[in-house]
Amino acid sequence: MILDRVNRKAYCALSPRADEDLVIEFCEDFEYDPIIFTANQTIKGQRLPIYHTNVLMALGENIAVICLDSIDSKSEKKILIQNLKEDGKEVVKISESQMQRFAGNMLQVKGANNQKYMVMSSNAYHSLTPGQISIIERQSAILHSDLSTIETCGGGSARCMMAEVFLPKG
Repeated sequence: MILDRVNRKAYCALSPRADEDLVIEFCEDFEYDPIIFTANQTIKGQRLPIYHTNVLMALGENIAVICLDSIDSKSEKKILIQNLKEDGKEVVKISESQMQRFAGNMLQVKGANNQKYMVMSSNAYHSLTPGQISIIERQSAILHSDLSTIETCGGGSARCMMAEVFLPKG
């Protein structure tokens, strides 16, 4: 799941690793609205489920980076875009080939003086177009690093390596 903590929404692409009933139960327990959809990728000519939502989608405070090509259902795609836009997210569409280079596996973090950073791998960064980079940079400074070992051996990227820790202010 990808959580939009401000707008209390849980985005989830169903897969063998993401059960709809458990997503709904989580949302009921923690007072989130579930945004559930099916996402696929083409592997050797077959459309197969994407195993984690964070492979195709990254959310920031005012931005959403997403591979809409992975959502085959027009109605699910429409609902997803509608939710992102009504929450004031600027949508950056990435292609399936960019997703395969981990462009959906980013994480926005805050540093000193509430400076926002979008953290990603260099592989992801170099897959982005100048226009996509420009949109992201309007929202956050970009930090990227070579994570090729993690991406090759671990199957994940920047977001998978980082924890989202929300400590009380004080």
